[in-house]
Amino acid sequence: MTTYIQKLRNKAVRNAEMKISKHREMGIKSPYNVFEIAEMLDTIKNAETGNTQPETIFFSVNMN
Repeated sequence: MTTYIQKLRNKAVRNAEMKISKHREMGIKSPYNVFEIAEMLDTIKNAETGNTQPETIFFSVNMN
């Protein structure tokens, strides 16, 4: 199971790198917007640091 998850992460990173490369080549004619590119960069950054959980502002909120 762990190997499968690792392969999925690697595939997501490779896809993100490929899309960013395509974005750089196309310039302003790129079909990706700023938010999509930022998400791809976050995917790559999180894979490099080993952080698999997305960071949130609220760690724990109790509703009483």
